[in-house]
Amino acid sequence: MPRTPRSRSLRWADVAAWRLRRHHLRGPLTAPEPWQAVKDVSAALCGLHAQVMSSAEQAVAARTRLPDAGAAVREALWERRALVKTWAMRGTLHLLPAHELHLYVAALRDDRRQMGDRLLAQQGLTPGDVAVVLEALPTALGEDRLTREALAERLTAVTHDRTIGEKVRSGWGVLLKPAARRGLLCFGPNDGRNVTFCAPRYRLGADDERAERSTPTDPAQALGAVLRRYLHAYGPASPDDFARWWGTGTPEVRAALSALGDAVTATDIEGHRSWALRDDVADMAPAPTGDGPLVRLLPAFDPYIVGPSRQLVSLLPHPALRSKVSRTAGWISPVLILDGMIGGVWKAQRRVRHTEVEIEAFVPLSSGVRRRIAEEAEGLLAPGDGHGITVRFA
Repeated sequence: MPRTPRSRSLRWADVAAWRLRRHHLRGPLTAPEPWQAVKDVSAALCGLHAQVMSSAEQAVAARTRLPDAGAAVREALWERRALVKTWAMRGTLHLLPAHELHLYVAALRDDRRQMGDRLLAQQGLTPGDVAVVLEALPTALGEDRLTREALAERLTAVTHDRTIGEKVRSGWGVLLKPAARRGLLCFGPNDGRNVTFCAPRYRLGADDERAERSTPTDPAQALGAVLRRYLHAYGPASPDDFARWWGTGTPEVRAALSALGDAVTATDIEGHRSWALRDDVADMAPAPTGDGPLVRLLPAFDPYIVGPSRQLVSLLPHPALRSKVSRTAGWISPVLILDGMIGGVWKAQRRVRHTEVEIEAFVPLSSGVRRRIAEEAEGLLAPGDGHGITVRFA
C-alpha cells in the first residue's frame, strides 16, 4: 500500500461537503439532452443501484432536476443504449454506462466470492451447472431478446438437458449472474410484465466498441481502474469500504490500492484511516453554508449512502440511528441530507390527488429548514401535472 510521511487530517464535514459536489447534489448536473445527463450521473457515481427502478430514477432527479427523470432514464437505457442494466457489484442490479461496461466486466470476471459453492448449494445448484450455462448461453441467446422462459427453453435445446432449463426457471438470477459478470448477458426492455435478456455485444455502439479496445482486460488492472473511479466519487475510503461496496475480499483491494502508487494519499478522518486520490484532497474543505444547511432528499438505495455504507455511523448524529437507515434484508431507507450528513429518514405515499411525505428527523429542524424540506420534496417528487405534495414531520 502506498506510504506517505503524513496523513492529511480531515473532518467528516469536510468529506461530506466534497461528496455533495462530486455527487452533483450541491449543483445539478446539466447536459445538452436529458438522456446524456442520466449517462453522466451513472458514470460519476460508478453506476446507479437499480434493484428498485423508481429509486434509480429519483437518484437521477436529485442530481439533475429533470422534469421527468423516469422518461430520461428509459430513453438513455432502451432508446439511446447509453446505459446497460445488469447484475454487477455485490451481485445486485445496476445501470452502468455502456461505454464502461467492459471495465466492470473485466474487474468482475475472476471474482468468485460473489458466487460461492455454498450459495449455489442453497439453491440446489452446482459449479457444474454454472459452467454448462456459461458455455451454452452465447448460442442459446444469439442476437435475440428473450424472456426467462424462452431462454430456459433455448438452453434446454442447446444442452439437451431439461434440468438446466428447469434450474434457470426456478433459481432466479443465480445461474444468470455469472453470465452477466462475464459480459455475456444483460437486461433488455420488458416484454409486457416479463423481463428479457440479451447479449451486450449486440447493444453496443461504435463508441462503446472503441472503449472496449482501450479497456484493461487484466482483472487486477481493471479492479484498480474501478477503485480509482470509486475514490473519486466516495473517497476518502478504506480498503474495507471498497470491498464492502464491490463485494470482494480486502486483500485484493489492498493490492489494487498499492498499484495506484502516488496517485493516492492517506487521510485521517477524525481517527479513521482512509485513502483518497491525491488530486482530490486539496478540494476537501467545507463549503460555506450561507443562511442554512443544504437540504436534499435522497431515495432508497441512493448511491450516496450505499457507496460508503461502512461509514454510515460517522454520517449520523448517533450510532443507534443506523438501523433506521440500513434496515433488515439489506434495505436502505430514503434519507434526509443536511449539509451532507444524515439528518433523518423519510417515506412517501401517493394518493389520488397528492403525495404525502413523512419526515422522521434525527436532529431539531428550524422553521426555515422545514420550508426547504417542503420545497425539496416538491422539486423531487412532484410530476408537474398538478399532483400536490404534503409534507409532515413525525
